Amino acid sequence: MEDHTTLVATLGGQPQVVTFTLDLLRARRERIDQVIVVYPASSPRYREAYQRLAGEFFGDVYAGRPCHLRSVPVQIGSVALDDIRGRSEVEAVRKTFHELLSDLKDQNQTIHLSLTGGRRVMSLIGLAAAMQYLTPADRIWHIYTPADLRTEAEDGTIMHAPAGSGIQLIEVPFVPWAAYFPGLAPLLARSPQEIREAELGWLNETERGRCKLVWDQLTARRREVLRAFALGLTRQQVAVQLTIEPSTVDTHRDAILDLCRQVWISFDGKFDIYFLRERFAPYLKGIGELYSGTDKQV
Repeated sequence: MEDHTTLVATLGGQPQVVTFTLDLLRARRERIDQVIVVYPASSPRYREAYQRLAGEFFGDVYAGRPCHLRSVPVQIGSVALDDIRGRSEVEAVRKTFHELLSDLKDQNQTIHLSLTGGRRVMSLIGLAAAMQYLTPADRIWHIYTPADLRTEAEDGTIMHAPAGSGIQLIEVPFVPWAAYFPGLAPLLARSPQEIREAELGWLNETERGRCKLVWDQLTARRREVLRAFALGLTRQQVAVQLTIEPSTVDTHRDAILDLCRQVWISFDGKFDIYFLRERFAPYLKGIGELYSGTDKQV
């Protein structure tokens, strides 16, 4: 599709938020060719909200005019999310928004982004993605719904606000940084893990994958040893911090390095504690595992 206009909306349990927004945009004489809703699709409540919303688009027609509705479920791999509780779910939402907005702009779409429905964290992530992919021609919206109408319309009981209800569409100011400064695009595209890694170095995808392969095979105790070496501790300091003998540190260190040799097959340098710090300090920082013996994040 080219030169079309799309409303992208976050969806929670209140489907009327989407139709209220769409009605107000149409009242402004905005032509909306399709509506895309982003939501954790395995949540029963959100699925019901989407089905209620889909009933307004029967035959790809909305209020007598052509308009296509489609959903973009947030998922990790092939598994759809039911909620957003932690880092992996946040990263799934981030990837969803980045891929969606990037694809739409590649198709020359004009985008209206509605950030009222669903989890607040989805709105925040959507706004961050908008700063990379949207242009000055695009718009971001929030909708104000009076308390009495919000109560009356709860769970889609009312899908279209009556005249004089006091509902308002509020434009959210934002700076489309990448549109003005294209060189910022690679930085804005970084994941939170990559940003954390950058404080201690930078790993490409291949190196990150190798570190993960080693980390996933370690026992809890060997992870403690590797974490300590990644923090820059010496052999003796590791022994003191973990209250073990230096010879035990050596045993764990050698086992870790043996795994590294199996993973970094083509590496012709020296496998030692400096190798461990160089590779695993940024990796463990990126996944939130680099902390001292007092469990304080560094």
